[in-house]
Amino acid sequence: MHATVSLCVGGGAMAAPAPKAPALRCADLAALSIPAARLGEPSAGAKVVAARFHKAGEIKLQGLDGSATFQTPDYCEVRIDILPVDPQAPLIHSQVNLPVPWNGKKLQFGGSGYNGFLQTGVQPSRNAPIHAQLPLNRGYMTAGTDSGHQITITGPGADQRGSGASAGSAGDDPRAASARQYAFAANDEALRNFGYAAYKKTHDAAVALGVMFYGRKPVRSYYLGGSEGGREAMTMAQRYPMDYDGIIAIDPVMNWTGLQTFSNHIGGQLQAVPDGWLGAKTGLLARIVRDTCDGADGIADKVIGAPTARLAPAAKALESHRCPTGRDEGPACFSDPQLAVLRAAHRGYDFPFPLANGVTHYAGYLPGSEDLPGAWSKWEAGTTKPTAANPDDPSVSRLYQLGSVYVRHFITRDVGFNTLTYDPRHFQKRVLEVSRIMDATNPDLRAFHARGGKLILREDLADSGQGPFNSLQYRDAVARLMGQKTTDAFFAAYVATGLPHTSGGIDPGTPGAPAYGIPGRIDLLDVLEDWVERGRKPGAGLMLTLHDAAQPERVIASKPMCRYGTWPYFTGKPDEGADGTKYTCRSAH
Repeated sequence: MHATVSLCVGGGAMAAPAPKAPALRCADLAALSIPAARLGEPSAGAKVVAARFHKAGEIKLQGLDGSATFQTPDYCEVRIDILPVDPQAPLIHSQVNLPVPWNGKKLQFGGSGYNGFLQTGVQPSRNAPIHAQLPLNRGYMTAGTDSGHQITITGPGADQRGSGASAGSAGDDPRAASARQYAFAANDEALRNFGYAAYKKTHDAAVALGVMFYGRKPVRSYYLGGSEGGREAMTMAQRYPMDYDGIIAIDPVMNWTGLQTFSNHIGGQLQAVPDGWLGAKTGLLARIVRDTCDGADGIADKVIGAPTARLAPAAKALESHRCPTGRDEGPACFSDPQLAVLRAAHRGYDFPFPLANGVTHYAGYLPGSEDLPGAWSKWEAGTTKPTAANPDDPSVSRLYQLGSVYVRHFITRDVGFNTLTYDPRHFQKRVLEVSRIMDATNPDLRAFHARGGKLILREDLADSGQGPFNSLQYRDAVARLMGQKTTDAFFAAYVATGLPHTSGGIDPGTPGAPAYGIPGRIDLLDVLEDWVERGRKPGAGLMLTLHDAAQPERVIASKPMCRYGTWPYFTGKPDEGADGTKYTCRSAH
């Protein structure tokens, strides 16, 4: 039985906790329940299921960059279950970490893919240099959640868009596994939790636990996320503007409905037709783009600068490689159906009716870096042609896997539906229902700005997991509504050239990259702190770095990440491409 502790989490004075040692105060939390009235979205309250005190020490964390050892402080790890109103809805699993000493601030981490696995909060600031301190060790109270459903993750790469798409155990029937993993989408409360409510409930529960442990609320609250977590970050600014002082969104999948529809269309429908599958031709695509576009930024380094200005030249060059008969005639040319895939991939997707917030278009891909390992070969092509029978096969393109999950589980709610025949016009009411829950496209950030909130957006322009221009067009929409000057005062958007989805950089010697690699590391939490807490607005360019794997503190390459509207232009000598000081941020010509 959990005792219900009434906590004052609104305004007014708060009683300090009893003068106990931190470990004893941590143990006290094990008996805590949080009333539903303390959570800002409907629930049946929350209960602590475990409270464990950890002494300072080292932990090894596994991520996309392999494993690394980090220092942790004394802290209280609290696992909570947030209970649904609908007894058929899954629990929300969340974790809150309460460090000793505390810096008075809270940081909530976003998820990835279709979520369904716990973000513990014991993790690095996303894309920070590998030697940087964990936020927890810097004194941040941290929090994370599984967003209210549970997906079993197998294999490496759990921290990517689509990590849940291949969930299941060895030998499991893929379609049966899909039916189990994404059944939550048929439950209205579970879908709202995934869309927005779980993050609000976790925030409120974390504040309540902090009051119990420290005797006061945090003086600053931040949200940090990439990909799906970036969508969550943008959602926080739009739906809960009073909760956060600062937000970081990296490659956010904020036009979620557009992304999933585009993914099913590009990865499945267009490539399932005869001669339509790209297969191994992503290398040909990359070579044509590079031969046409590289060097326009002052250096021929395999990285396309100002890629929006290169869309038209790239398209013309690709059309010139049409196979004479229009059929697939081998590796040196594109069939007519393959060219249709490439045109649609760069053009994007137009909806026949407005989505939430009046959105009608999903912006497609920009040219460049298509042949980086795991780029177009994984996302757009896969190793198996898409068919009606294989959308859950891990060998098909990630786009088809993810887009078909959306169509079958979120829209048609029929696991056996043939997504190659999908037309959103036939499901308009349901598409709009899901769009209003999932899409973070409302440009009205006036309440967030009025409370002094600051927002940093990073877009990696060689993203092949989503169209990188969607969030930049959103930034334009905010400026049209609120004015350019006002928007510039609180919303800083940056572009990183040559980098794929939520990338921390490309190692030296990687095929498709400069010999010295592509820098991608920066701790945006530092930048956000400076802006929110010390009034230091981020500059026209922020330096990305790449580090020596054997000596993580040694920088081996750098390059500026420029404010949106400008691009890094090289001004140095041919052998100075790894030196970020040899670039300037300027408008495209």
